Amino acid sequence: MRNRWFLLLGGLGLVAGIILFLMTGAFADVYLGFMGIVLILAGFLVGPRYRAELTDPPEGYVFTGERFVDPTSRRTVDVWQDPASGQRVYVLAQDPTRPPRGS
Repeated sequence: MRNRWFLLLGGLGLVAGIILFLMTGAFADVYLGFMGIVLILAGFLVGPRYRAELTDPPEGYVFTGERFVDPTSRRTVDVWQDPASGQRVYVLAQDPTRPPRGS
């Protein structure tokens, strides 16, 4: 959702900057177009912070004790971590009232 706003605002800024530059020839309009390009790039480069799509953690991961409610899906999510690499994964909680299996 956040990426769409970057792309929308960046596209509007780019188009407005080009139109204003062609109409007035002012250098300030080039800056508006440049900022539009920056926002468009941000829309492509900024990805989601996490995505809780797993129902079971991968082999070798340990439960970190962290549990939270995902604000977008409103589902309870457990955080698991690979002790060797430090990589974290977000797993949908099977039963939000109990600790996860294997913790």
